[in-house]
Amino acid sequence: MKEHFNYENDILPVGNFETIPVYSSIEPVPENFPNYIRLNIQVDVTKLRQEWEVFPKDIVKHYWRQMAKHFKNSLRETLEIFKEQGFKIDNYKVFPLRIIGTNTLSENVGPYTREVLENVGVPLFRQQYVYATSTWETNTHFDHPTFAIHGFRMFIPIDPAYMIINGEDIELTPGFAYFVNIARPHKAFSKGKRVVIMAQMASDKLIQEALSFRKICNENRAHLLYRDITKKQRTEYYKMLGRLA
Repeated sequence: MKEHFNYENDILPVGNFETIPVYSSIEPVPENFPNYIRLNIQVDVTKLRQEWEVFPKDIVKHYWRQMAKHFKNSLRETLEIFKEQGFKIDNYKVFPLRIIGTNTLSENVGPYTREVLENVGVPLFRQQYVYATSTWETNTHFDHPTFAIHGFRMFIPIDPAYMIINGEDIELTPGFAYFVNIARPHKAFSKGKRVVIMAQMASDKLIQEALSFRKICNENRAHLLYRDITKKQRTEYYKMLGRLA
């Protein structure tokens, strides 16, 4: 008899199956990370879409059967939990890009998609396409309480992806990779048929690099704004000081 699995700690009842060691430069808890951030990775969406369109879709028939062998609870109970959260067989489908049980990409992965996923700069695992219909919408949930086992979620949207994370409305536009904080309460929904590539990052390195880059940009923007404003308004500013003196 299988040991009962607590879905409050992990929405996917597979424990550490398919995971690899995760490194974090800070404590890997959701409050230490932003709701989301665009990573310093650009992608060619046209090439990604072309390779998605020719990817063999019949692979989805075997995915849950393979994964169910590693579920801590029964397949029926797990699918019922997914259904309650809004993940139904007819509106949400997963197409693994990896060989199940490993983080090795399968032979079905297109050359450009493979190039992207193998060269992001950190190890990835649980790489997959996720397709959602135009009517898909989840309830608010979180996937796991920390990033220590399951790593940090990377999104590469082929279509625009919409979420509400911790109360913040988010649109992930195609052309970039993103970190998404799925350890915080969130919901997702579609405004049309949606395909994204998801993977788990085994390090927070790309997140910290993106945060550092954003800080530098914000500082430079503030500096430029200050410089431009003082240049344009210097005369009026000094006139005003003269009137106040």
